[in-house]
Amino acid sequence: MSVQVVQGVLKSSTGQSVPLSTSITDGSDSQEVLTATAFTVTAQSVGRYCDGWTLTHGWISCATNIVYAYVLRNGQNIANITSLSSNAIGGGKGMQPLSHPVRIIPGDQILCRVQA
Repeated sequence: MSVQVVQGVLKSSTGQSVPLSTSITDGSDSQEVLTATAFTVTAQSVGRYCDGWTLTHGWISCATNIVYAYVLRNGQNIANITSLSSNAIGGGKGMQPLSHPVRIIPGDQILCRVQA
C-alpha cells in the first residue's frame, strides 16, 4: 500500500470554486477528499466549506489509478464527479459537469477510492 495525493477542483453555479487536496492510502475503502489547505487554511469537508453552493462541475485526479469519486449524503451517492488518473488515456480533460447539479448541505462529503 502506498499513499496517493488526490487533487481536484469543484465549481458552483455562481462561478465560485474550491481546490481539493488530500493524501489517501490506496486500496482502502472510500476516503474523504478535503479542501486544499493552501486555499482554505485548514482542510475542511465540502459540506462545511461549500454549504449552500450548487455544485455543477468538478474533477478529481491522482497519479495512478483512481476508481471513483462522488458526493456522499447520508450514506448515499448523490452525484458522480469526473475522476481520472494522470496515467489514463484522455486524462487531464479538466473540469467536467457533475452527473447533475447538487446543492451542498452540512455533512456532505466528497469520497473517492484509489489503487496503486
